[in-house]
Amino acid sequence: MKRLGGISKEEVDSLTVIIAIPHVWLGQVIARIFASVEVNCICVESITDLYEKINENSQALVIVDVFSYTQFYRDIFEQVKEKGAGLSIIALVSANNIGYQCELIRAGVTAVVVKEDADEQLLPVLIQVLRDREFNNTVARLLENQKQLNTLMKERVTGMERGEPKGTHSLKLSRRTFLKASAATAVVAGAVAANPWDSGMKALSAAAENANAASEEKLVSSVCRSNCFQCCRLYAHVRNGKVVKTSPAPYPDDIYTGCCLKGLSLVQRTYSPTRLKYPMRRVGERGEDKWERISWDEAISEIGEKFKAIQAKYGDQAVAVDNGSGNYGLVHGTQGMLNRLAYALGSTKIDVCYDQALGHGSDRVIGGSVWLWGNEPRTMMDSKNIIVWGSNPVYSQPQNWRIVKEAQKKGAKVITIDPIYSPTANKSDEYIPVVPGTDLMLVLAMLNYIIENNMYNPAFMKMRTTAPFLVRKDNGKILHKSDFAPGTPPEADDFYVWDSVSNQAALLMSMPQDVAIEGTFNVQGVEVDTVFTLLKNQVKQYTIQKASELTKIPAEKIEYLAKTYVDGPTTIYTNYGIDHYQNGHLWSFTAFMMAAITGNIGVPGAGFAGLYVLYMPVNYAGMYVSNGKVPVSNVPQTEFHRVVKEQTHMGKPFPIKAMITTSSNSISNYCQQNVWFEEILPQMEFTVVIDTEFTDTARYADIVLPAAFWLEVSDLRVSYNNPYMLIQDKAIEPLYESKSDAEIFTLIGQAMDLGQFFPLKDDTEWIKILLDAEGFEKIGVTYERLAAEKVIRVEGSAEKPFIRGEKFFNTADAMGRAKLYSENPVPRVNYGQNLAEITEKERLPYFRPPGEAWHENPLFEKYPLVFIQEHSRFRVHSQWYNTPVLRELDPEPIAKISREDAKARGIQTGDIVEVFNDRGKVVLKAEVNDAISTGVLTIPKGWQREQFIEGCYQELTNTTSDPMAVNFAYFDCLVDVRKK
Repeated sequence: MKRLGGISKEEVDSLTVIIAIPHVWLGQVIARIFASVEVNCICVESITDLYEKINENSQALVIVDVFSYTQFYRDIFEQVKEKGAGLSIIALVSANNIGYQCELIRAGVTAVVVKEDADEQLLPVLIQVLRDREFNNTVARLLENQKQLNTLMKERVTGMERGEPKGTHSLKLSRRTFLKASAATAVVAGAVAANPWDSGMKALSAAAENANAASEEKLVSSVCRSNCFQCCRLYAHVRNGKVVKTSPAPYPDDIYTGCCLKGLSLVQRTYSPTRLKYPMRRVGERGEDKWERISWDEAISEIGEKFKAIQAKYGDQAVAVDNGSGNYGLVHGTQGMLNRLAYALGSTKIDVCYDQALGHGSDRVIGGSVWLWGNEPRTMMDSKNIIVWGSNPVYSQPQNWRIVKEAQKKGAKVITIDPIYSPTANKSDEYIPVVPGTDLMLVLAMLNYIIENNMYNPAFMKMRTTAPFLVRKDNGKILHKSDFAPGTPPEADDFYVWDSVSNQAALLMSMPQDVAIEGTFNVQGVEVDTVFTLLKNQVKQYTIQKASELTKIPAEKIEYLAKTYVDGPTTIYTNYGIDHYQNGHLWSFTAFMMAAITGNIGVPGAGFAGLYVLYMPVNYAGMYVSNGKVPVSNVPQTEFHRVVKEQTHMGKPFPIKAMITTSSNSISNYCQQNVWFEEILPQMEFTVVIDTEFTDTARYADIVLPAAFWLEVSDLRVSYNNPYMLIQDKAIEPLYESKSDAEIFTLIGQAMDLGQFFPLKDDTEWIKILLDAEGFEKIGVTYERLAAEKVIRVEGSAEKPFIRGEKFFNTADAMGRAKLYSENPVPRVNYGQNLAEITEKERLPYFRPPGEAWHENPLFEKYPLVFIQEHSRFRVHSQWYNTPVLRELDPEPIAKISREDAKARGIQTGDIVEVFNDRGKVVLKAEVNDAISTGVLTIPKGWQREQFIEGCYQELTNTTSDPMAVNFAYFDCLVDVRKK
């Protein structure tokens, strides 16, 4: 039996090594290595057991197979150090995770060892760790004797220069044996990083550089598929079958070329230490985080059998398909093969209810559904003014922000309106703080001021809007030819206007000489007003003074803002900040009308920016339609908990007993998180999650399937915020046992006995199907061209960028004009809601306060802070929540509070606080921040439950939504905060 070289018997006898490895076989192998040199070992499988053993052995040496646990490594090390300040930690890692060695050492690890080389490296590293421990103890004793300390330091340096001893043991673990075992137990090959005192890092770095120089690097055309809508084009740099980095790839129009921290860290997401590697089945209670690895055959068979049994018992609608915006690929993402499965099963589709209110309001004015409202971002280069309203593009859309900055350099004035002094506000020419939820009152007052002072554009209104249309006083309907000529076919049912030259009513298509935009008239005995007259009378109640009282913006500043807006061309840059209040759709309804009456839309440099979506003739039917079925019903996300709990929908029985989730982290991102635990999950007999990480949602599933990540598949992406279509080439094969989303849905379809509708096609075949559309032929887009060029501009040009509504608006019911009157307001989604009290009001803009976040709400006395989930530069919603390099920069969630509110509660930066209301709570650290307005509390969004001290910020929000917009109102939320 050999001894540890240079380590005394007494020290070896007193040494205890705690080995935390979840895989029993590997724990036994490591224990045998230590047994060969008579070192006492304790093996544990769970992190909880590790903490207990540390309490009993506070001076032990700890070895952790750190990336085999779901807990974040920083949290593990923090707890270990807290329980034993004198502990040394050796981290076991695999080859794919060697890139994290520096982060691990900074997090408190003493040394890093690879698992496949453990037989050769573990004991030498142990010897070095023990020597370092002895050295540090000696230094502590000699601190008062500088001479002896200097002598000791010289000896130490000399020893380091000579190098460390080689292996002192004979037990060997063959590479073949290790790899065979690791394939069966989630362990992959690794490499070693020496102690930070050691010179081995330099040798490792030199060897890596030499190896890289000898390797051939391949650039693979790729794209970031996240939901920030930036669509950054990337190169994946591949060496020896591995992606080693990502870098920005050029667009033909260089103004769209760029990449942020998140895109540059895709390598770490691809090789994430916490990535899902194998199909997993829950073996404990939901949320208990106890799992067993199963085969794909087992997983797919069980899913097929459970889904078939549930649909047979409860009906087709009993299986719900839940998807979000986490993957914008046309084959593998939210717009892809999932929909084919939903159609084939005739299942329930859960309707997306976030980021929809803004588009619902714009749709009433310019059409185009909830998405087609913005200009190509390049058009901002022609803007005289850019008003960034309720958005922080510096963090959330950095490529768009570069265009704003270029416009600013050319002389454009940039004004930011926001309750938070954001980085965007900091870089703007002017910042206007606003009380949360009062943006609607501000835009109403601006609209009224513009009308009162005749600052509108009559010529544009006559030609491009419904301002001259006539509205009946008796029923509020627009006057048509058919009112006096029954039987007129719809396509010939012209609009009546008032010809101010002939002073009589005329049909619009008769080309009257000049139409009146204001006035009250009588047409064949029917009293009518022009649309603009109704609008003017409606908004005159919203004075500058009234808006100033509610928004806390000085009256003269509101006047200045209105004048600046009119002095265009002016672009309003917005996204979904204002959308997150229950009155959000009314803001966009009003803002688009303001643009229409001033001519600040449909012309270069004017209109709206923030979300520009291409209209593309993609052959979705070729992918979605399989056997002719359609999903049974769309249940809004806002109502899903109620439908599941009550088992009714639209007044009929509607049991939902199973769910499959993909491209979504629903438990983390939907409002009022506790309804999942209290109302939804208790009713679910079976749930499946497809993802790349153990997200909040995956932790509560019955089966979790590992999806291939973006760089591991080929796909098609229609861009957001630039005018290009891109093809993404596969950079590497799917890692571990992950499969592409398309293959997963194909396997499930086959397991449901629907194989005839789910042929196993490769990515290229599906891409060709999507491109098989007449519209693509007309603009010269083919698979062959796209495969060769990788990126094709499909709308506008660099010289003449696409402008929404340049020729006409998407309003067939108004002859392509912008509508200043919503004759028949309808909800975005009909789920049987009562609209009787608000339908007539919704024809014109009006002020309605936020549903909860309002000073007149009785709850305000109890919970006086408006809670806002601001976007972080380190995450997109909950994506990148656990990426190590970004966690280095943003290690933990914090609650930001104003200095005044903090002082009133005795809170200082670094204090542990509880943010709470009647729905839930979250415990985390506080930060006193002068960028936060009084009466506001913010928590950057995207953190998972496990990353908080207790609870989760999404417990605080509520599912109540506006019955017209049917949209989660994340910011319409009151809370308070107290020091723990």
